[in-house]
Parts: sequence; C-alpha cells; structure tokens
Amino acid sequence: MDSSIFFIEKPFQLWTLQHAMPVILYTLLGVWSIWFAKSKLDRAGQKKLLFVLSLIPAFAFMGHVAIQLATHKFTIQDDLPIHICRILALAAPIVYWKENKFWIGIFYFWILAGTLNAVITADIRYAFPHWNYFIYFIMHLGLIPLPIYYSIVLGPRIELRDMKHAFWMANLFLLITMAINFSIGSNYMFTRHKPEVATIMDALGPWPWYLVALQFIALVLFFIIYLPFYFTRRKN
Repeated sequence: MDSSIFFIEKPFQLWTLQHAMPVILYTLLGVWSIWFAKSKLDRAGQKKLLFVLSLIPAFAFMGHVAIQLATHKFTIQDDLPIHICRILALAAPIVYWKENKFWIGIFYFWILAGTLNAVITADIRYAFPHWNYFIYFIMHLGLIPLPIYYSIVLGPRIELRDMKHAFWMANLFLLITMAINFSIGSNYMFTRHKPEVATIMDALGPWPWYLVALQFIALVLFFIIYLPFYFTRRKN
C-alpha cells in the first residue's frame, strides 16, 4: 500500500459520516467489551481486558509522537503530552492496572466530561485517511469506555468526593498548563486562545472570560455524569 495516502491533507468536517463512523464503531466495541467481560471473564480476566483496552489510547499518542519525529514536524508547542487527553492516555494503563481509587474517580469525570466533548467537537486538521484522523479518534474514543467499563464491570462506585477532587485537580492542571503555555508560546488546553474548530467556547466570550465560564460548565457536566451513582444510592 502506498503510505502517501495517510498524508493527504483534506480538511476535516465536523458532524459528517467520517465523524460519525469511528464513534459508532467504538461505541459497539465498548458495549461488546463490557458484555464480554461481564458474561465470560472472572475478575482477573476483566482487569486484564481493561488494561489491554487502556493501552490503545496510550499507543495512539505514542504513534503520534513517533510520526511527528519521523517527519521532522515535532515541536514542543504542539506535541508534548500536556493536553489533558494525552496525559489521560499515557496514565490510564497505570491507573487502571493499579486500581488507584483516587485517580480512577478523577478519570471518570475528566474523561466523560472532557474527552467526550473532544470527540463531539473534534479538533482534527485533516480528514480521513490522514494519519492524524486515525490517531485522534483512536486516542480519544479509546479513553471513553475505560471509566464506564471499570464502573460497570469491576464495581467500585463514584462518590461525591471524587467530583470535588476532579474539579480542583483540573484547576491545578489548568494553572500549570497556563504557566507552560506562556513560557514556550504553546496553547495546550486552549488557555491562550480558542481552538480553530467550532466549540462551546465560541459562545463564552473572549479570553480570559471563556476560561471562567468553563469552570461553571465543568461543574454542571460533572454533576450530570455523577447522577447515575446518586440515584443508585437513593434507590438502595
């Protein structure tokens, strides 16, 4: 196969078939993995399957870095693991294998509020079949089933304190990222300006006010994705 097809630079368009197809495929994979783990595996096998699934986004980001280095396009302004989804991708295998309850609680909120939004408003420069298209969706969509799988299959419930930890740790990470951005001229976590694609930030005013508004949106999203555990406790 001619590898040049993976470098065709056609603009990516949101909410088209090329956007929907990977979402549908990974949704099916996530549902299947949960069904398979619940019906076919013991707890040790369930944990191993989660670990294997967690390696997918990690390898995707490492693939991104490898390609950027190989094509001499790697820059510290664009390719460091400072975007929160990149950190989640690299840390997920360790966190889920060790079953670190503190970080598992945080990952639940960060992934389902942040990474899911990154899928809905995908910040992709080039369309299928560019390599960046595959890397982006494999990494981001690969993260989303992990907290759902862990909660449904392995059992521990998310608590209100996990939401608090997720909020304050996200703000700490935001401050660290802002310092890095102003030091090296990058825009990780979009703390210096909004992304080029259409996102909810476009309706939140100019810098820095959209960063303030995002704090309230994050709290609302965190509360919404906490509700299944709240109602489960009320029922029990």
